Amino acid sequence: MAERGGDVTLEEYRDAWQGHGTDPDADLDEEELLAEVKERSEAFDRTIRRRDWLEIAAAALVVIFFGYEALTSAAWLARIGAAVVVAGSVLVVWRLRSARRDGRDELAGRPVAERLRAELEKVDAQIRLLESVLWWYVGPLAAGCLLFVVGIGDGHVGTLISVAVILAVSVLVWWLNRRAVRRSLRPRRRELARMLDRIEANGG
Repeated sequence: MAERGGDVTLEEYRDAWQGHGTDPDADLDEEELLAEVKERSEAFDRTIRRRDWLEIAAAALVVIFFGYEALTSAAWLARIGAAVVVAGSVLVVWRLRSARRDGRDELAGRPVAERLRAELEKVDAQIRLLESVLWWYVGPLAAGCLLFVVGIGDGHVGTLISVAVILAVSVLVWWLNRRAVRRSLRPRRRELARMLDRIEANGG
């Protein structure tokens, strides 16, 4: 499951937000700007939903497998590790759902400045989510997997290789999420803030 939490789908943020090639400093009237914000918002929401559903599906498979191991494994350390992985998977689903901001119905017909503020809050929520991935995603799942492989292992080369792979994948997932924030989400936040400043300067 951990391999899916990084840049595979989150790299699409750049296409979702910036794929239209619109210059945020170009002169657009409020109606055109509102249409632009709405189009990009919907693309961003689709990317987030796709990522979340992939993670939920992966979490369901993980819960089934490790839940069975938590109940049946002969090694008590492996059973603890499997239970930690199950709990971590539930935490992942909860954090993904709680970080999602979807208020299109409430914002329908609202001024463009209000829509931009809502988009800023949405992006900020995703930035906080990915910047804290070590604590709610990587850490719990890696800890559970480590306990599990040590519990079922024989302490020889195979166990050491498994531990090394888990640690390497964990570091990679953490790094990919940090890169997604730096290369996609923060540039989009700056663009939104610049658009909002322009609207507010014009009395919008």
